[in-house]
Amino acid sequence: MVDVITLGETMLRLSPVTVSTLEEAQQFQVDVAGAESNVAGGLARMGLSVGWVSKLVDNSIGRLMAKRIQWHGVDISRIVWADRGRNGLYYLEPGVEPRPTRLIYDRADSAFTSLCFEEIDWEYFKDARLVHLSGITPALGKSADQLTHQIIDHFNNTGTLISFDVNYRSKLWSPSVAGKILTPIVKKVDVLICSLNDAATVFGFRSMDAEEVARGLQQAYHNQMVVLTMADKGAMAFDGQNIWYQDAYHAGSVDRIGRGDSFSAGFLYGYLNDDATAGLEYGNAMAALNQTLKGDFFWCGKEEGEQLIAGHSKKLDR
Repeated sequence: MVDVITLGETMLRLSPVTVSTLEEAQQFQVDVAGAESNVAGGLARMGLSVGWVSKLVDNSIGRLMAKRIQWHGVDISRIVWADRGRNGLYYLEPGVEPRPTRLIYDRADSAFTSLCFEEIDWEYFKDARLVHLSGITPALGKSADQLTHQIIDHFNNTGTLISFDVNYRSKLWSPSVAGKILTPIVKKVDVLICSLNDAATVFGFRSMDAEEVARGLQQAYHNQMVVLTMADKGAMAFDGQNIWYQDAYHAGSVDRIGRGDSFSAGFLYGYLNDDATAGLEYGNAMAALNQTLKGDFFWCGKEEGEQLIAGHSKKLDR
């Protein structure tokens, strides 16, 4: 039995070890990264029972990726293993202002894009409280888009919540295509997580007032809960009647990749165990802690998140 199941593609992440650019790199650090597996890892480290479902090629790279996710306490027993094909890959070139961080994807036609509804063990899902998906999956092609709809429709009227992080990626599709494909999806989910930028870029909510955007999303798509993230300005949640807001926690920045996924994990943890207020507190705390670490995964624990929320974080712990 698992509390939460996430489903999506995970990739191998390669980034320079000692230099700044990919062009001059002689060595790469090997990490594993994927929006849904990042969320799974964060939730598992907070103490929930979490499973991650995906499709990987059964080779050394696929097994490396699966074991890295398992390190965090995530159940990987329902991975669908392919005999042949390729696992997704991306390169990260870290940036320091004014030079941006750059990502180069090498993920076309990965094993995950061939995952079919019939290959998934749906009995595994029957006791889950929540299933988490993201807008990256339907961006990977028609089959992945169809799979997203099939998963959401499968849980209609079952009592299992569906959370969905828009997670727009401009290198995967244009704003107009994303808006067209994602709109019928977000209308069917219970918990919609969306950044202020994505609300404007993908759905056309360009108001400068964040509360107005949150209300607009909820009124347009009728989600049980809309969660709007605003980068360093914090986050808010709106359920159609009540609105909650939480400031961001101050944090240094080592690597901001994965910050949004850590927020999603924190919000879902707090929301499932308490309420939206707790969700925003844990979400912002986990996002802040995540950006102090290299790599996409949340490597901290529940105690560190709760110390930050309580205002008891330390500069030196000895």
